[in-house]
Amino acid sequence: MENRNKTLGKVLLAIFTIMILFFAAYQIWMNPHRGTAEEAEASLAVDDMLTKEQAVEDIDYILSHIESRHPACIKGLPDEVKRQGDKEKEAMGSSVSMLELWRSISRIMARMKDGHTSVMPYYAQTVPRLLFRCRKTGENLICVGGEYDGSRILSIGGVREEELYKTFLGLSSYELEGFASVLYENRIVRKDYLRFLGADVSEDTAVVLETPAGQVEKTLRFENKNINPQDTEPFVSYHVYEEKNTAVLTLKECIYDETYANTLREFFTEVKQQKIENIAVDVRDNGGGNSKVINEFLRYINVDNYYVYGDVDVRYGPFLITDKKEKIANERGGELVFDGTIYILTSSGTFSAATDFAVAIADNKLGYVVGEVSGGMPSSYGDLLQFQTPNAKLMFTVSYKYFHRPDSGNDKKPLEPDYPVEAEEALQKVYELARRSGQE
Repeated sequence: MENRNKTLGKVLLAIFTIMILFFAAYQIWMNPHRGTAEEAEASLAVDDMLTKEQAVEDIDYILSHIESRHPACIKGLPDEVKRQGDKEKEAMGSSVSMLELWRSISRIMARMKDGHTSVMPYYAQTVPRLLFRCRKTGENLICVGGEYDGSRILSIGGVREEELYKTFLGLSSYELEGFASVLYENRIVRKDYLRFLGADVSEDTAVVLETPAGQVEKTLRFENKNINPQDTEPFVSYHVYEEKNTAVLTLKECIYDETYANTLREFFTEVKQQKIENIAVDVRDNGGGNSKVINEFLRYINVDNYYVYGDVDVRYGPFLITDKKEKIANERGGELVFDGTIYILTSSGTFSAATDFAVAIADNKLGYVVGEVSGGMPSSYGDLLQFQTPNAKLMFTVSYKYFHRPDSGNDKKPLEPDYPVEAEEALQKVYELARRSGQE
């Protein structure tokens, strides 16, 4: 009996030891989140200097993390990424400004062509910016709102706008240029980004505009303020247009919380009470977030099961493991289930989880996409990991998953709207479609 107990003890000890070793190996080599930045430190100022050795260390740190985490690097860094890294290191002088290093790393990351793998400085305080908004429309950058609403921006800080945009594209990692243009129009007003793109800025900067009255040059001062309307408006809201037989749910960010769940319940309650037959989900200029917003929304839709994604490739250290396409059984929301027509509104600013929302509606044949091609590819890298370089403290993110869209036949294609119109005209198009269907 004593020998049996000793043998059992040895077996249990061996099993426990193996479990400890496996856990340790997972944490050291396989856990995608190993070494992620839990608390961000402020990045160096753009004019702060580093030695060449420090700059090279930061570049190597980033390349190492991309190679060890990104699904596209399971067999090593892509050749063009490695070549760009070598080129940047060879071109460095004995000392390097943080701004120069930021540009170097951005040129390297641009070769990944992944909108979730990028680099930028981190500052806890508001970054100084010019107090106007703009939109990239075709080849032009146009002022939105304010005194010069509709005027074309010709140059900022002595650099022609088209040159600023060209430089931005070369320093950005993106899947579709439509989304890159959205990033550009949001960041071009920031002082650090204007410096990043080569503009001459100090406390203020010269902006040349083309107005109906002719060309105007203004000297604008940078302020520590943010005039983005999304900072003051709720991330989720709705309006029921009974006379148009349409209800619109507006989602500015994909945040899955109690506010979202309660708003959805209120939305579908009013839709049922007023017997609305058409609903539109507005994810124009929604940059993404938590994909669980999709599942919560579909609880109110009359569908037995659905797919949010197709196969998902996940990087665990040296292994790329594929989670097979999973059909989700719908947990319907009882008497509030909607059985009418669904439209989802998209723009070139629709990205990440917001694109996934539109793709779930399209690929499950639940409704229609109205607007522009989304900024993110339906099949794309995602689930980002966040790190910080050891010297310049540049914040960077790396994807560790690749999400395939549910419709594998269109795996490499962008999300093409069923009704393609300019983003600003998408809601009006929905009203037109709802009116037409009501007449049939």
